[in-house]
Amino acid sequence: MMRLFASLLALSFGIAAAAGIDLLVRVNRSSGDDLAAVVAAGADVLARFDGWCIARTDQPGLARLEDRFGCTVLDQDPGQKHYVFVFVEPGFDRTRLSQFGSVLTEDPEGVLLRTTADGILGLNRLPVELYAVSMRPMYVPKPRAAAVPVPKAEPVPDSLIWTLVNRVNQDSLEAHLRRMIAFQTRYAPTESCYKAVGWMLDKFAAYGCDSTYPDGFISGYAPNAIGIRFGKVHPQRIFAITAHIDDTSEDPFNHAPGSDDNASGCGLVLEAARVCADMDFASTVWFIGFSAEEQGLWGSDSFVYSCRERGDSILAAFHSDMISYGRDDSLTVVHSSWLPQTESLARFFLAQADTFTSLQAKDTIIDVSQSDHYSFWKYGYLAIRGRYHDKTPMYHTTGDTIGPFHYTNCGTNNLPMYTEMVKAAVATIAKWAGAMPAGVAEEPPAARPAPAVSIVPSVGRAPVRISLSAAAPAVSVYNAAGRLVRSLGEGLPQTWDGRDSNGAAASPGVYYVRSNGLSARFVLVE
Repeated sequence: MMRLFASLLALSFGIAAAAGIDLLVRVNRSSGDDLAAVVAAGADVLARFDGWCIARTDQPGLARLEDRFGCTVLDQDPGQKHYVFVFVEPGFDRTRLSQFGSVLTEDPEGVLLRTTADGILGLNRLPVELYAVSMRPMYVPKPRAAAVPVPKAEPVPDSLIWTLVNRVNQDSLEAHLRRMIAFQTRYAPTESCYKAVGWMLDKFAAYGCDSTYPDGFISGYAPNAIGIRFGKVHPQRIFAITAHIDDTSEDPFNHAPGSDDNASGCGLVLEAARVCADMDFASTVWFIGFSAEEQGLWGSDSFVYSCRERGDSILAAFHSDMISYGRDDSLTVVHSSWLPQTESLARFFLAQADTFTSLQAKDTIIDVSQSDHYSFWKYGYLAIRGRYHDKTPMYHTTGDTIGPFHYTNCGTNNLPMYTEMVKAAVATIAKWAGAMPAGVAEEPPAARPAPAVSIVPSVGRAPVRISLSAAAPAVSVYNAAGRLVRSLGEGLPQTWDGRDSNGAAASPGVYYVRSNGLSARFVLVE
């Protein structure tokens, strides 16, 4: 257990503490713009709530915050401790939470606890949602900074969208759910969750992803499952379709079927990958199953933070969590008031639902951190979430299984509604990323044939020799996720020694050379 707790601390507090920062504080705010003022006072904003935020600062910063805001010191030396905000339903007995940690502050939505690894395990056995307050600061734009742009949809013919939507199959979705339930438990620390991640990666590969990999973030917990479809026209533009693969129950190490929470979201991601297997995309698409959501969004926080640090151009993400229970009008699309551009994404999704499906969904504003879409918001990316309106009474129990149509005491009870939700998601991602029949983007224009890129070997070991029949202002190597591995400079031919910009040997896999607006693929082997 001590090794587990050390790993937990390494995840939440892996960012080196800035000199002198030693206070965890609650800052009361009046508007979203106040976050920039909190940062200007010398504080790191760690989490945002309705009318207040959690920040990390020092004594001088505290004085500056107190001059403008109502401010309460919650704890000292936060880098050595673990904090979690526990979201509770109305009527829940909050006194039950004190056995799992020390209550630092609370609001109508929940309670902030200082806790431990054992405390997290205890909380995971309750019908509550957790948000781990990591020491990684939120992305807070500077005053008068340009707003994150809303991505424009690609001009995809409706006939092609109908082709993809009609491929979505209720039996296929039910098969995804039943296979995930068959793992018995997908609680993130268990071997079964590792196996579920491996199965999901195998499905991504079978469904045509150019690259798949497990994205580890903490020892002892199953990794995120990542599948990549590389964009043929704008590979640097990224769209993500995500869910969390892990689950919990009152007996999480032995039995946590997690049908609605959240095999349903993973089934959506898998079905989207399946029906688009023979398509290309203009932009890059990430298919993701996050892990350790139940511990407080650990997997997504780590992944999206790394994306922000690298400067990845994620234009939009659609996240789904608990979408297979309720009446026929029981699904909603969540957007944020403090990222108003997300409303446009939600409206776009609902427009696709109205055009291509019979889904009776609505949109709603929920600003708090109740699933992995919040990790995108936290680090400045646009995202929306598909979720329930009617919450299953079997939430976080061993009863979260597939039941009869409209039966109440189960997790999944409306496969037709669920199928329509998946169709709407497929239509949305197809238009966002620019779905097209395979090979269309690779055909050179008849009048102006593109200069040829020569890569030798195209499959083999480094060094790799790169030639181009036209002038090359810059030559760069990217991995299959669209991330820059090495800039080789100007002029051709060039030789890549198989090492990244830090001098480390690149892993075997698919890579892309880009130069003078051209892109060519090669495979590096061991």
